[in-house]
Amino acid sequence: MPRPDQTTRTEGRARIAALKKTRDKIHSDAEKAKTDADAEMWSAIAELIRTGQVLQADAAVETGFTRDHVLKQTKRYSSGG
Repeated sequence: MPRPDQTTRTEGRARIAALKKTRDKIHSDAEKAKTDADAEMWSAIAELIRTGQVLQADAAVETGFTRDHVLKQTKRYSSGG
């Protein structure tokens, strides 16, 4: 296969840069969505625990995380700080 000329390479590189930019934006949006979902879930769980509707152990069982992880995340995302 013959090597592309400089103009073809420049156009190709511009297309690659555009593809990378699109990919990076999608990845960034996905990370933001994950962060937002975590905040929503842990805030709601913190409120359920705070109001006495569930125990920390219940949250651990239902989420599959350890009680220590539940404690850390509910503290992190609780509206009380």
